Amino acid sequence: MSPRTFLTLAGFSALLACASCATRSQDAAATRDQAGPDHAAPGSLAYDQLVWHELLDQHAKIRRVVRHSPTAIETLTESDDPAVAAKIIDHAKAMHARMSSGKRVRAWDPVFVDLFNNHKLVRIDLTPTDKGVKIVETSDDPATLLLMRAHSRGVSDMIRTGSAAGATPPFAAQTPLPPPEVIIGGTPHRIFLAQPDAAQLAAIKAEGSDVVINFRAPSEHPEFNEADAAKAAGLDYCNLPYKAPDLSDEQIDAARKAILDAEKAGHAVALHCRTGNRVGPGWVAYRVLDKGVPVEQAMNEAKAMQMVAPGMESKTRAYLSRRASGTP
Repeated sequence: MSPRTFLTLAGFSALLACASCATRSQDAAATRDQAGPDHAAPGSLAYDQLVWHELLDQHAKIRRVVRHSPTAIETLTESDDPAVAAKIIDHAKAMHARMSSGKRVRAWDPVFVDLFNNHKLVRIDLTPTDKGVKIVETSDDPATLLLMRAHSRGVSDMIRTGSAAGATPPFAAQTPLPPPEVIIGGTPHRIFLAQPDAAQLAAIKAEGSDVVINFRAPSEHPEFNEADAAKAAGLDYCNLPYKAPDLSDEQIDAARKAILDAEKAGHAVALHCRTGNRVGPGWVAYRVLDKGVPVEQAMNEAKAMQMVAPGMESKTRAYLSRRASGTP
């Protein structure tokens, strides 16, 4: 496949969502694939299922950035592990071959059925990266866009949980476009790269978050009372404002504590500032010191969150060293 390849959405949509189709008796194509002499060949269901299981097992090494616009969805799905990154790319190529020959998957899933039926209304630009794939999906058809958004949300949920999904929940026309988001495999928490509005906060609550942690001061958005909007949405609200790069150890401690307190209560959190930059330090500290994630993996997660202000990375690394050694 060339560096830039156009393919059907339904082809790549099985990147992280085809394992369970092997067990569905309704999928006659799956049965034929498994019975054939080339069942392990790239593009066959058995091959795709094998790679999917490998990705599922390694979901905690995958991160994904998702950006919605009125006519498109842009995703960047990557891993720092070269083997996992290769599997992401490999599976995308296998799905392209499958869909080019008309061998669909998840024929029992209404969203996937409709996506297959509408694939000619979708334009997809796929670009392999050093660590995975970047995909830009566009459509001029409103109904198809809703299917694309439902599929994207389903893939993100599977990366978070590491479990195969059932039928993909639809994306309702009245649901607001989500803010740009970084999905980190293996954690239920959500990291947004923009200020959510009241409607988005309500959607965040409906999708399973319980607490919102905001690193912006109220003076940064005087036109919007986020505390009231969060309360109206049924979310607990935590405000930990600071200005980058004015980052203190106490600020990072507070961010870690807020996440851990939520976890102890069985809650998932949604974190944001204006761009994601100020979310990074507390997230890195939580991941490394409280969850045992390798430092460079956590740093790359923060960079995906746009932690780019000068001094933020060096201050975070210095904090990690002090806390790990017990030095004040």
